[in-house]
Amino acid sequence: MLNPDASRGFTLVEVVVALAIVAIGMLAVCKTIGDTSNNISTLRDRSFAAWIADNQITEVRLSGEMPSVDETAGDLEFAGRRWYWVAKVSQTPVDGLRRIDVRVRREGDAEDSSLVSLAGFIGATATSTGPSPTPWNTGQADGGGDGEP
Repeated sequence: MLNPDASRGFTLVEVVVALAIVAIGMLAVCKTIGDTSNNISTLRDRSFAAWIADNQITEVRLSGEMPSVDETAGDLEFAGRRWYWVAKVSQTPVDGLRRIDVRVRREGDAEDSSLVSLAGFIGATATSTGPSPTPWNTGQADGGGDGEP
């Protein structure tokens, strides 16, 4: 015969404690999911901002002209959003070499904040358009014009 005390179920207190533990665990899981989705959004926006900053530096390099020491700003539509950028060109201690600092922010962000700040350099030789006297650019082994090695 079975013992009547052995077939009893959980008490009300035990059930409430178990539900409280499960509820706390579920809250932690929900918070983690929310934080992860926020992080994904921030990382996506930072990646876009880095591409925009890199594009701005590349445009200056490809212009073929040495940029003046100045600060310029602009905006553009990228990935379905409006982005604002500020490029500051400064002289370095090396003659013929300038530094370009680009900051990018989203529409709605404070003007003094930025998602990304990227630095690049441009030199006078990168902007010159004349032929180079170096042997690797003339197509000749010794750099001379007679075709003899």
